[in-house]
Amino acid sequence: MEKFLYKQMAKAGNAGFIYPGQEIILNVDLALAHDGSGPDLLKHWGEDKSKHVACRKVLFTLDHAFPAPSIKDRKFHKEFTEFSLKLGCYLYNRGEGVLHQVVAEEESIWPGIIIVGADGHVATAGAFGAIAFSVTPEQFVWVLENGIFATVVPEQLTIAINGTLSGNTLPRDVALYLISKLSKEIKGKAVALTGSLLNQLSLAGKMSICNYLPEGGVRTALILPEGEGDEVDYYLEAAEIEPLLAVPPNPTFISPVREAEGTEISMAIAGGCSAGRLEDMKIIANTLTGRKIHSAVTFVLTPASKNVLDFMESLGISRLIRDSGAVILPPGCGSCPGKHFGVLAEDDVAITTTIRNTPGRIGSKGAQIYLASPLTVALSAIHGRITVPK
Repeated sequence: MEKFLYKQMAKAGNAGFIYPGQEIILNVDLALAHDGSGPDLLKHWGEDKSKHVACRKVLFTLDHAFPAPSIKDRKFHKEFTEFSLKLGCYLYNRGEGVLHQVVAEEESIWPGIIIVGADGHVATAGAFGAIAFSVTPEQFVWVLENGIFATVVPEQLTIAINGTLSGNTLPRDVALYLISKLSKEIKGKAVALTGSLLNQLSLAGKMSICNYLPEGGVRTALILPEGEGDEVDYYLEAAEIEPLLAVPPNPTFISPVREAEGTEISMAIAGGCSAGRLEDMKIIANTLTGRKIHSAVTFVLTPASKNVLDFMESLGISRLIRDSGAVILPPGCGSCPGKHFGVLAEDDVAITTTIRNTPGRIGSKGAQIYLASPLTVALSAIHGRITVPK
């Protein structure tokens, strides 16, 4: 049976049977970018006023540095707005949230849709069965101009995860486990996930997994749509997964939380595209109920979208979180890109739900960043040290 990825890429490329390693040109259904990659995008687009956008739909967000933390950022926001209006690209520039959450909430995404984005984590849309590829801003400009994407067909690696997670293990732990368990096998591949565990997970949980896997070097990640009977390459058991974290200085250095337990922290960060959905905020709020953030810790949270924040407000979650001593930032990327709001100093030790912990990612290169699930982060913020969920 032909695998899902190959069928969909063949359809998008008006081709017959295709195979890994084959060069193919795909029709692009949705092109994505944001203010993080926007400056390079405009630079490579140039001043040619005769150029136009050929893509079916183009969507931009202001989410990395919004509201503008500097004069330079504000000037760019105005340039990006003008560019978007002139070329008919849709721009979310009213604090709607981080790109990948806005796409999930506002766009029609279907299994097999071809998405190309100037961002490293567009595979978040793989939770819907989308086939999403990350490109550089220069490559993205070519896609915009032509409405197509020239690429090489990656090999699809199908992984089935069966069983049920323990109560203290979350989808982020699943993503960390996959990178730890199959680091060499998944690199450069399109990872398709299936199995009884995936059937149990919410859309938010699936997004969390697909969001993080690019850090392990996958070409893209997606959840196999129901009814697709692709041959499975690896079978894994959910019962084997325990709370995990990525230790400094690399998101692929994975270890059990218990091995770092007791490490004192000064900063905790949650939210954004990795763990800023309502499900994540509920987990954090439940953990904080009746408790206070440790006096030596600053805990910063960023809802992934305005819609998430609206629900948080209506459910009383926002007030509970603030009353615990945490700070809620405007919807968007929050601290993750290190642009503003919650940057780290050289002596900070942070535990975060964000997607990268390389030196300098969230401020000073001297800061240490541990990546973990929302539950692990919230518990650690309460105790002032890395804490195993129990």
